Amino acid sequence: MTTTEIPSQTSNGHKVAVEKTETAPTEVPTSLSANPALLGYPAFAIGALSLALFLTGFNQTTIPSTLAGGLPIMIVASGLLLIVASIWAIKRNDGVQAAIFGLFGAFWLSFTVLIVGLLDNWFGKLPEPAQRGANANFLLVWFVLMLAMTFATLRLPKAITLLFVLVDFSLITLFSAVSIARPGAGGDPFILHPGIAALFIMPFLGLYLFMSATNAALGGKSFPMGKPFIKR
Repeated sequence: MTTTEIPSQTSNGHKVAVEKTETAPTEVPTSLSANPALLGYPAFAIGALSLALFLTGFNQTTIPSTLAGGLPIMIVASGLLLIVASIWAIKRNDGVQAAIFGLFGAFWLSFTVLIVGLLDNWFGKLPEPAQRGANANFLLVWFVLMLAMTFATLRLPKAITLLFVLVDFSLITLFSAVSIARPGAGGDPFILHPGIAALFIMPFLGLYLFMSATNAALGGKSFPMGKPFIKR
């Protein structure tokens, strides 16, 4: 709020000062308007949705089973943008968000390398059981890491922890489905379907976090996130 003096003429001809009050425009704190979540969570959401649609066989008459429709999204919109969001968080000295977005970005990029490598024989011409084993090992390793991250987020709002719980559930069910699948099958459907369901929930939660960050960046309030499981 600022105050300025404006000359005014009185009835006896003398000038006096009159105060005029002006209200300064409200400024959004930099910590809210420059939030890496504005980029990280939508990048995560679109990758999860793309993978879920592929696993359900959505529109497979026009999108071949080589993930031709999903891989560009996972590489650019998910992998690279999440790395950018991680670098953004590092520049803001936000190590937690940098770790979250960096790990998500590394997952999508490494997943792309795995899929393209198996399809194009980057690792040699592997028989079908060996390829299934490679997929299972990949999913298991990432499950262990994401499970550790889940416990590490217990001091963060519940919505973020819930996102990691969904990631954990999806990874472990996909791992189980691939591990016990019959030769030539993509995965046991009774185990695969719950994991795909979790994949479909993740984009909505990711977009909820994105909209919350956007609303705060524009001067509004963050959406309810839930209190942390472990208080500071």
